[in-house]
Amino acid sequence: MNLDIDSKAIEDLYNWYDKEILIVNRRYQRKLVWSLDEKKALVSSIISEYPIPLLLFVKVGDKREILDGMQRLEAISSFIEQKFDIDSKYFDLDSTALTKDLKDKGAIKQKTPILPRDTSTAFARYKFATSEYSADDSDIDEVFRRINSNGKTLSKQELRSAGCLSNYSELVRRISTIIRGDTSHSDILKLNAMNNISIGSDRLDYGVCIDDHFYVNNGVLTRACIRSSADEELIANILAYISLDEKPTSGSTSLDAYYGIHDTVFAAEQREKLETYIQTNGSETISNNFIYVYEIIKTLFTTKGISFKTHILNNSTKSKKSPRYFQAVFLAMYELLINDQMVIDDADGLFNQLQGTGNTTIQVTDGGRWAAQTREKSVDDLKALLLRHFKMSDKRIINHAWITDIDNILTSSKTEQPNYDFKQGFITLDGNHRFNEECLNQVVATCIGINNIGKYSKGFVLIGIGDTELCANRIKDIYNVESIGKNGFYINGIDHEAIRLFGSLDEYFLSLIHI
Repeated sequence: MNLDIDSKAIEDLYNWYDKEILIVNRRYQRKLVWSLDEKKALVSSIISEYPIPLLLFVKVGDKREILDGMQRLEAISSFIEQKFDIDSKYFDLDSTALTKDLKDKGAIKQKTPILPRDTSTAFARYKFATSEYSADDSDIDEVFRRINSNGKTLSKQELRSAGCLSNYSELVRRISTIIRGDTSHSDILKLNAMNNISIGSDRLDYGVCIDDHFYVNNGVLTRACIRSSADEELIANILAYISLDEKPTSGSTSLDAYYGIHDTVFAAEQREKLETYIQTNGSETISNNFIYVYEIIKTLFTTKGISFKTHILNNSTKSKKSPRYFQAVFLAMYELLINDQMVIDDADGLFNQLQGTGNTTIQVTDGGRWAAQTREKSVDDLKALLLRHFKMSDKRIINHAWITDIDNILTSSKTEQPNYDFKQGFITLDGNHRFNEECLNQVVATCIGINNIGKYSKGFVLIGIGDTELCANRIKDIYNVESIGKNGFYINGIDHEAIRLFGSLDEYFLSLIHI
């Protein structure tokens, strides 16, 4: 291990940020979670010349992977880039040569009122203690866990995940990011791109608006719960129940065992069984099944416009969350939809049947542990109650979760733009309703370009999604199609052009194949 201790001025650190050589490894690093007040407190401490903990980097070629200090580095960089003020004043971009050059080029626009020049200069010259070292992945994971285990910086779930390289932990993380919506093209990201896939809040315009998430607006979890990765705990508990024949308890002790925090003989056996299940059934299949059931539940409640917690508990609790009740509903639905290969026969009846089941059928124990027997009985009883609203499928169930997939593709495109492209459609918007062959040629060229990025490069070209409000308004004017805004894009679909050009969706697809 090669360790170098040094110090870096903020202007030097921002130079690294601007050159995009500061990177984040999402395998162990959490999302951006600092509130605006926390960012302002850091800037205030720097201006007051208070000592700030050191920044820790790992050397990766000419880049610096951030091991400790991601929140601080993003905070000082966003302050310089005018994304927030301190005492109602903004950083003076003329106070350093680099920021003045960026301002002159139009890369950053100066906001007013401006912080005094000497204060901005002192801020830019403030020095952080830094440590840089080279090591392999196992050392990096262990260092990350240790530097965060003695404080309150990371939640219990984040500490469990740090350094755990099992298929189970990776699958939990993968499903969590898909459902949460903070997906990225790869696990290695530039720090500059982290705001695009982090959870926004009041006064912080990040890429993922968690207040609109099903968990939050349905009372399954609070926003604070998701900030502390309780959504991953929820998924970890559900996944363990699905994977293990002998149904386990739900709670912190069990999770510690699954992630190797408790290394008893029984815990080791549990981990081996989890790994065997995942290897036998395949991570992708399990993930697709999980998301499919999640979308069925989400659609059921979204369509009715009634909160999950309110409906399940008849609004009989003052608690702001209901994760164990969601577990029971999810697991009962999973067994019916996936294990028994059934489909919903009566959605209205199913929804009505679920009302109040949190008071009559689902038995949740208090405290940090949901007993295995009580949990399993709740799932079995609920499944038996809901069975009458399902029927056997007469064909193979296609459980591809397209809604969640599209949401995540849109978010991931913000972190690796060359691998993604979006077209409103192949029809011209000049009112002549013609097929635009040049657009089709551009799509083919884009696909070739994605392939040429690298041998194993992966990307997407989505048709039926515009990237400007002007385009969305034009489609509305011509075809009376109301676009759905999502992550800065406008989803308008292809039905209008398929019918106008070819008469039906089937003919549309056949025609594209033969063009």
